[in-house]
Amino acid sequence: MKILVTGARGMLGRYLVGMLSNLPVAGNLGLEVTATDREQLDITHPQNTSRFISDCKPDVIVNCAAFTNVDACETQVFDAFAVNATGAKSIAMAGKEVGAKIVHISTDYVFDGSKMDSYCETDKPNPLSVYGKSKLEGELAIQEIADNYAILRTAWVFGPYRRNFVTAILERGKKDRKVSVVTDQHGSPTYTADLSQAIWNVISQDVRGLYHFTNMGKCSRYDWAKKIFELTGEPVSVLPMKTADYKRTAVVPHNSALNCAKYMLATGHKIRLWQEALEEYLQKTLSLT
Repeated sequence: MKILVTGARGMLGRYLVGMLSNLPVAGNLGLEVTATDREQLDITHPQNTSRFISDCKPDVIVNCAAFTNVDACETQVFDAFAVNATGAKSIAMAGKEVGAKIVHISTDYVFDGSKMDSYCETDKPNPLSVYGKSKLEGELAIQEIADNYAILRTAWVFGPYRRNFVTAILERGKKDRKVSVVTDQHGSPTYTADLSQAIWNVISQDVRGLYHFTNMGKCSRYDWAKKIFELTGEPVSVLPMKTADYKRTAVVPHNSALNCAKYMLATGHKIRLWQEALEEYLQKTLSLT
């Protein structure tokens, strides 16, 4: 099996490539992983994408390439749609030509946050931001073009290799000994280790369609920050604030928690709580005892 991973220098892509390359069954399956970043494969250019994938002839393409800076997307609209929408379309078209399965990573920000409960796959998207709109356009292109695809919507991703909410909060807390965090944004943190396992489950079980995947449980950004400092033992004051008082360019949903029941039913994968995943990440990455 040949797996092509785009966006392999990103937080998820880098973890996924490492995990796939070190799977105990990799040798038995004859698993071959090709990791690409923008220098090798710029998915915003359809002809180059088609040529690269035609030469590579992968069985599976995992598209981790994305423009994920939500605020920057508001001012770099062309670039956001070029990567998140046109890029996804290019992957779908090139993948179809070689008969590859497409596994595409999308986002909770396709929703507007007005629902009180966790979002299901059947809920109608209504993105508030350029980022959300561009990612939704990418989803629709894959669904329209690809013969064999799986779309995984995820949220609040954290893990090694790149700066994320956890590392940013710790950095601020250690510097100022206090941080202000919003209490009215709710969702589910997702550890790249668990998301990578979910991607492998989708590949190995040939799961098809649209699915949600996050770690289990729902929290506010404020609750998440409190848990981070509780686990690290850092004496930092976490101060509550409202989104309206936090100046940022993009409008983000107040509730973007995702219901993952469909994924668990399809794969048999029992997802662990976000608190357990966070503790493991902190222990491994920050060498806590």
